[in-house]
Amino acid sequence: MAKENIYPYAVAKIRVFEKYLLTKQNFIQMAEAKNIDECIRILSEAGYNNQNPFDINEFENVLSLELKKVYNLMKELVPEENFVSVFLCKNDYHNAKVIVKSEISGRDGDKYIIQGGLITVDTIKKAVFDKNYSELPEILGRAIEEAFEIYSKTQNGQYIDMVIDKACFKYMSHVAKESKNTFLINYVEKLCDITNLKSFVRVLRVKKNFENTFEKAFVKGGKLSLDLFVKAANSENPSSYFKSSDYSSICKLMDSNFTEFEKTCDNYIMDYVKSAKYIALTLEPLIAYIYAKETEIKTVRIIMTSKINDIDSDTIKERVREAYV
Repeated sequence: MAKENIYPYAVAKIRVFEKYLLTKQNFIQMAEAKNIDECIRILSEAGYNNQNPFDINEFENVLSLELKKVYNLMKELVPEENFVSVFLCKNDYHNAKVIVKSEISGRDGDKYIIQGGLITVDTIKKAVFDKNYSELPEILGRAIEEAFEIYSKTQNGQYIDMVIDKACFKYMSHVAKESKNTFLINYVEKLCDITNLKSFVRVLRVKKNFENTFEKAFVKGGKLSLDLFVKAANSENPSSYFKSSDYSSICKLMDSNFTEFEKTCDNYIMDYVKSAKYIALTLEPLIAYIYAKETEIKTVRIIMTSKINDIDSDTIKERVREAYV
């Protein structure tokens, strides 16, 4: 096995930044806050918006900038490593879905665009408009082409999401394998499985045309096979089919509230990522920090959006994910 590169300076730097990550207690404080200003104060103290207060109408921009800072930090610390692409590519594939749907509907979808991917938004827009995908990565170009084809046959916008999401995971798996980093490979593998488990429960509850719908949603790259999911769906006790897998404890909750099941799935990934805390010199702590920050921002968005919509604190706390620290 090839010797892994070591990055003592980069890891030391990340250990410092970890101290500013929001804790579970911070999330609880935000959920219980009497007003939005208290939430903003907690975020500012954690370094959001460069420790400056901000208006609630700016919070989405503040979250986007915070995430951009993380990606830029990684590029600065380990410019020769490509693992950041596993995280950045999600923005490109999200934007592709938005742009394809805009092209089909004739509606402007720019407010749903996320900046900071591997490809400029204009490049994706031009490719979609011209129906020429030569400037895009092959996996993305083929996915966009397939998305248009399947929509023309079905008139179902959900299939656009499914096709492009599958391509995104294919690209993530490709980058992870190229990195030869076991931690990253396992992370993407588990992410594929967890994504399929969520889709499985969601489609199963609809109780309509399971096999056809789930096959379109199923992403390759995990340990759990499509055949296993199909057999589980046709049984009286679907969760029993996963009892010998790494996800047996999660699958026991398949019949519970979906929000709770989804949160448990996300916490499973976080528990895996936390193992990087005990690794000193290689890339694992950097990979873990990106995931930790992405999850933090996702949780902040859940809390802030809930606060804006006057959702009670107990309900918000039920939605809060595990924190890295």
